[in-house]
Amino acid sequence: MSTKKKLRKMPIEYLWDGLVLEDDIFNHNGSVLLLPKGELVTEGKLKKLSNFSVEEKYVMVCEECYYNILSKANIPAEIRQKITENQTGYTEIKQNVGGIFHKASEDKEWFHNDEIEPVIQQISEKLNDVDPILIFSCINFPRPMDEGLQRHCLNVAFLNGLMGEWLNLPKEDIRLLVMAGLLHDIGKTKIPEEVLNAPRKLTKEEFAVMRNHPVFSYEMMEKGFDERVRLTARHHHEKMDGKGYPDGLAGDEISLFARITAVSDIYDAMVSKRVYKEGRLSLDVFDSFYKQKYDGLDMDLVMIFLKNMRKNFLNKKVIMSDKIIGEIMYIPPNDCANPIVKSGKIIKQTDDEWYCKEILSEI
Repeated sequence: MSTKKKLRKMPIEYLWDGLVLEDDIFNHNGSVLLLPKGELVTEGKLKKLSNFSVEEKYVMVCEECYYNILSKANIPAEIRQKITENQTGYTEIKQNVGGIFHKASEDKEWFHNDEIEPVIQQISEKLNDVDPILIFSCINFPRPMDEGLQRHCLNVAFLNGLMGEWLNLPKEDIRLLVMAGLLHDIGKTKIPEEVLNAPRKLTKEEFAVMRNHPVFSYEMMEKGFDERVRLTARHHHEKMDGKGYPDGLAGDEISLFARITAVSDIYDAMVSKRVYKEGRLSLDVFDSFYKQKYDGLDMDLVMIFLKNMRKNFLNKKVIMSDKIIGEIMYIPPNDCANPIVKSGKIIKQTDDEWYCKEILSEI
């Protein structure tokens, strides 16, 4: 007598054109066979599945099939990203952040510390429960233009929280550091959209307008926000050499929170810029940090950031540029862009021809 397989939900969006099914796929309640084992999934079949399940945007598959699909190396990057963001809770938090930013831009009187606390709690829980490499996977992926600000601020909040943990700061300081990261750019909601999202280099006048956003962030947080959070937002563009803005502070005049946020802010900005150019891991950004290509940062904090980032990437499985699976064995501090990778019996350093494209996250 055959044993009935345990079925579980799988969003239709987790399937892709070209996938060969390793088991049957059923409708949302498991009563109707939609696609049999061995079937090749095509765009046409995906459309039919969506039409068939117009109200329930998922199908049912056996548990083993579910995990086999999620672990496939040839899964399209955008689908793997969607899976990672959904299952880590990043998608839900991102939507909540978007709601906060929209309300803040519409109603200054609404914007208050108490309205932010639930999202800060969500982020703090993920910092405790989720493997940092999964957080990096969410951070390091290209973002749609209309999600740019909310994703950037969420990413900086996560990075700030990780930095707080790596520095062994008190829990309350880490909570405030997360909040500072989330709200450091809230003032950009007051920048005209044609300036904020200009698809070109800003004019001198537009750049002057953009430089006001730290002050706007500070002013928007006048109701109930900790002064350390407000000053972090105001000073995250200050530089250790005194050449930053808006107040021209230098060295220890810049708070620890603001110096941490400056590192997180630049990392996320550089990753965002890089991912649209080529499909590589963020290791080349680590390399730029090490070589001090970004002026005015606290280099002691940068080195702590790099040390822990390198540690988290170590021993992770990666998809290489030739589509084979490798494992990061070592990341040279002075050449982070080219780690030592093991692939089968081969162990060698990556280069411009053979490089790491994507981490295989264990979701």
